[in-house]
Amino acid sequence: MDNNQNYLGSLKKGVKDYLVEFFLLFTAVTLGFFAENLREEYVQGRLEIRLMKSMVADLERNEELLARQQTALLQRKVAADSLAYFFNQPDVKAHGAKLYQFGRQLAVYASEFPLASRSLDQLKNSGMFSIISKEVVADSLSNYDNFKTRYEQRIKWYFEDVKKVQDENKHIFDARVFERSTRYTDAYTFEILTPEGNPALLTYQEKELQQFYNTFYYLKRNTETQIRDVELLIQSTVALRRLIQEEYSI
Repeated sequence: MDNNQNYLGSLKKGVKDYLVEFFLLFTAVTLGFFAENLREEYVQGRLEIRLMKSMVADLERNEELLARQQTALLQRKVAADSLAYFFNQPDVKAHGAKLYQFGRQLAVYASEFPLASRSLDQLKNSGMFSIISKEVVADSLSNYDNFKTRYEQRIKWYFEDVKKVQDENKHIFDARVFERSTRYTDAYTFEILTPEGNPALLTYQEKELQQFYNTFYYLKRNTETQIRDVELLIQSTVALRRLIQEEYSI
């Protein structure tokens, strides 16, 4: 009888010890799991903040680039409107100086001003969109990326129209007049001046003048479209930057 009691007591003690050990092991594993999750969340949180700060820097750079593009487009619109005005005067031959001035200004290639996208590309290419904890920011970034991609494609098409006007200029304007009405400030920077006198066009054939007018007309209309698109993209860029700064307090 005593032996049975001792055996049962030892068995109960052993089960109790196993339960304690299991509980301690379970607790240790669980705490380790939570600690690892907290560490990952901390690391991801720091990475998210760093990426958002970089994103804000890119957006600020884009605001600057788009403002420069907007200025260039507005200048080209003035040239297009002015060229159309003088081409539609009763005596085209009387306005040679202005035709040369605005014809050349219209065909200046300028620059596409490619937008900064390092941070956005990093998010997309590395699959890190998932670390963005704020859904409104993630959605806005995705929308902005689509808007920016459309703009970059359209601006390439736009400069194809600029190139077409450049090609047409060769048949309408005497490049020697262009050369005489250019003031260089350095090897790469120049100012377009109004030519002296009333220089003649290379041709006054109605068919060739009409072809030139048709070509720069489409550039004129496309310029107006690009001005609208750039203005909308500037608004989108500013709104996204402010949203990120507000959501992340940066």
